[in-house]
Amino acid sequence: MQFINSFANFIFHLFPPGAMDLLANASLPNSGRAFKVFSKIKPKVFEYYSGKKMLFMFRKAARSVPAYKKFLQSQNVDLSEINSIEDFDKLVPRTTKENYIKAYSLSDRCVNGEFPQKGSFEESSGSSGTSTLWIRSLEEERYTMALMKASLLHLYGFREEDNFIVLNCFLLGGWTGGLRFASRISTLACVRNIGPDPVRVINCIKELGSGYTFLISGYPPFIVELIEFGKNLGNFDWKDYRIDIFAGGEGFVEEWREYTSSHLRLGALIFSDYGAIDLDVGISVETPFTVALRKLINNDTKLRKEVIGSERSPCFIGQCSPQQYYVRETINEIGIKELEITVMNLRSVSPNIKYVIGDEGGIIRFHELCIKLEKAGYPVTKIKHDFNIPVIIPFPVVYLYGRIDGTVSINGALISPSEIYKAILADPELVSAINTFKLSTDSDTDNFIKLKIFLETRKNVQITESLEAKCSDVLIKRLLESNECFRTGFSKNPTVHKPVISIIPFGTGIFKDKNSTVKNVYTK
Repeated sequence: MQFINSFANFIFHLFPPGAMDLLANASLPNSGRAFKVFSKIKPKVFEYYSGKKMLFMFRKAARSVPAYKKFLQSQNVDLSEINSIEDFDKLVPRTTKENYIKAYSLSDRCVNGEFPQKGSFEESSGSSGTSTLWIRSLEEERYTMALMKASLLHLYGFREEDNFIVLNCFLLGGWTGGLRFASRISTLACVRNIGPDPVRVINCIKELGSGYTFLISGYPPFIVELIEFGKNLGNFDWKDYRIDIFAGGEGFVEEWREYTSSHLRLGALIFSDYGAIDLDVGISVETPFTVALRKLINNDTKLRKEVIGSERSPCFIGQCSPQQYYVRETINEIGIKELEITVMNLRSVSPNIKYVIGDEGGIIRFHELCIKLEKAGYPVTKIKHDFNIPVIIPFPVVYLYGRIDGTVSINGALISPSEIYKAILADPELVSAINTFKLSTDSDTDNFIKLKIFLETRKNVQITESLEAKCSDVLIKRLLESNECFRTGFSKNPTVHKPVISIIPFGTGIFKDKNSTVKNVYTK
């Protein structure tokens, strides 16, 4: 495959980024054979093109986006000093929702300070309930569709004989990525937009019958809710149908995949992606390789530490395309490693350069990962053989732990510690009784994934039924008032979406161990 690498390297060096971008997008693999050819390209070839394209996009944004031009000036960035990708990494400051999105108007954050003639507005309610408006042009969306199509083809095949039908169970509306997912995957199969409604999903599967392969997309907790609902019907068996799963919106423990797989036919494909409405819905996707890698490190603490430098288990491991996303890890002001992301869509009407969402995690270049795995006794060739992986694309590997600020995600709703904090502070009785709290998501006895809120009492406070009722009423009322995604899910199924609230005596249980992995925030 030396010819392929030499040719790709020559093309990447010869063509300017604008022209190369068109060619690269047009040449994305769309068949098993094409993926095998694509897998032979050396990582350094992709990395060179990624850096070249990133510099081009940075300079374009600095010239044509009024807000970004003002931002760079406010940060005293001298454009004449940014002459290489190393200069870009070192000298260009990161953008955030606070220092960029909230600081400048949406129109100022657009190319030439203008909205596109054709496109769509999207709204994110996030965890605070305060909406943020985003905009994307029709042209940039068409461009991104090509990568999504290639990714899904790699994961699920979409062969004609499989008769795929996609049941889109993500929340639908202007403030989620559900409709965007539907528009992209509609180039591969027929889509029915259902939303997180188990009754309608089961009815649809029954109505269409077993002659199809159903790809069900949704949040991990909803997938559990859906499976349990089907199990309890008495006249429905999941294994009577060909069903694959595409999860998104939040991470999950590996046991979730095992649970889901155990209720479906042998060989069911289960993958997920990582994204954010701030940037894109498919920044990184799980692949057969990263699923195998996650299974290995999930069961081997020593390997986990060797590969990602920590004994903590990530909630997501996937790969990202260096042609489309420039992802770097950076250490924030409190010493936590987080992701810094640029969507390198040259048609983007409102580009975000070096944008930090606040997700804790990192990225490993493919050749560096290969060296680590070889050293640990798990060469990539062995993983490919042992897990029967047809093709491994040499793209960087992204891993995530979750939101740095302690935000947890449940059924598409981001629950911020600040929401719980504000609820406590607004009630004098709770302020007097509650010392700290922790948030987590976990499965209950019925396998439903629930939001769990752990409240620690202050010293010498007695736990009474009255206090328990008060805490439940105040916290649920606050979430219903402030969080639109939570309110939507709760209105559809209060039993499943109702948080599990536990009050724990001061300095005991999970509040005794300061190294607990459950996310924590203090109300003092």
